[in-house]
Amino acid sequence: MKSRRTHYEVLSVTSSSSLADIKTSYRELLLATHPDKVRGPAASGAERLNKTYSVDEIKEAYRVLADDNLRKKYDNDLLEDGKKKGIYKFGDGVDEVSLDTFDMNEEDSEEVMHYTRKCPRCQVADGFKLNDDLLEEFAVPCENSDDGRFQVLIQCDSCSLWLKVYFFCAEEEEEA
Repeated sequence: MKSRRTHYEVLSVTSSSSLADIKTSYRELLLATHPDKVRGPAASGAERLNKTYSVDEIKEAYRVLADDNLRKKYDNDLLEDGKKKGIYKFGDGVDEVSLDTFDMNEEDSEEVMHYTRKCPRCQVADGFKLNDDLLEEFAVPCENSDDGRFQVLIQCDSCSLWLKVYFFCAEEEEEA
């Protein structure tokens, strides 16, 4: 099964390409693939490389990438789709999230805070679970951070996805 190409791949540009680069690539590809512009065996190399993309695909890719708002939405959609497949943009292969993004529940009998989060890959509602006791036992200070931030690595209960969860410790007040 062939995976769908991104608009960036269609236009042969990267996600960091400027609007000028996108326009240049768009024009070259249109000229190379337009039926009225392609001339026999002397056709450009771009024409041979892009037989897999139609003029409509090239136009749609340009329409999205040339508009700042559409491009931002498209980039976010690509990122979310990648997360569902377990692909992240961080070099260590582990996504970083704040403990603030977890749902919080306090167990009345224990007075221990429990944190849960839906897994972005397998979509299990409580795929990630933490509590205050686990945070105290396994958290380590973040490297290269002077702001008092801590982190802990956890794995989804249902799949192999790992998250690096960071948080700040609240100062406890002394009772008089």
